[in-house]
Amino acid sequence: FHPTIHRARPVCLIANPADGLEVTEEVLEALRGVDQPVVVVAVAGLYRTGKSYLLNQLAGRRTGFSLGSTIQSHTKGIWMWCLPHPSRAGHTLVLLDTEGLGDVEKGDAKNDTWIFALAVLLSSTLVYNSMGTINQQAMDQLHYVAELTERIKVKAEGRGGRQEGKDSAEFVRFFPAFVWAVRDFTLQLELDGREITEDEYLENSLKLKPGSSQRAQLYNLPRECIRQFFPARKCFVFVQPADRTGLPRLEELREDELDSKFREQVVLFCHHIWETSQPKTLLGGHVVTGARKCA
Repeated sequence: FHPTIHRARPVCLIANPADGLEVTEEVLEALRGVDQPVVVVAVAGLYRTGKSYLLNQLAGRRTGFSLGSTIQSHTKGIWMWCLPHPSRAGHTLVLLDTEGLGDVEKGDAKNDTWIFALAVLLSSTLVYNSMGTINQQAMDQLHYVAELTERIKVKAEGRGGRQEGKDSAEFVRFFPAFVWAVRDFTLQLELDGREITEDEYLENSLKLKPGSSQRAQLYNLPRECIRQFFPARKCFVFVQPADRTGLPRLEELREDELDSKFREQVVLFCHHIWETSQPKTLLGGHVVTGARKCA
């Protein structure tokens, strides 16, 4: 594997200074040296919800992406970790840890939108991380998806060269597979008196309200976006990994100190991501390597 990019620890790909996002050229140049197909997995969601922990598990490491243990957002910009893929020979696994959405100290919703848009554009699998349940607040955070249609120029290959796509069907062709990870889940997976799967829980949460009232439209907007832009969907729920005293030091806890159910859920999650996440492709089915990046 490429020695300058398969690193022991993550590196900052997109910095987020006060005046806007900027690419770290040194890291980008190293990425260009990867000639293998890349499987890109990004985790996005509210700040301080354990995104970095899941990514470290996907890397097969206890430490790597910085977890943080305070109320402040810890990850800034987008951090990247490139490793040999654990189950696809000749492929590079690229993990992207994104700055948490909704940080009150940041005070700039447009910044959140661009971070989310980059996570969508760069990844072949997008993990959306939320806390507690799939509720309206969690859905509302996905309104960033609705804004993508106004912020992303889609180029579709057509006769006579490349031309700009004009409808949302073009977006679906390159949007990533979507995985919703619900953390600290305490409910019973039951509906109308019967047990349901995690995927059924997600699909039930995405049902639309009938009617054309403003309230119904606001309720349906994020759901319509998810259903339209992410036709390939999966859901995982996770119990709390440890008691309150252990949560701030997850990196230090031994495996047997973590909740056994949580450990089982993480194993299932990681295997799903490793086995189903596809190499990143561009329109036209072109497989992306580090050297071949989106224009």
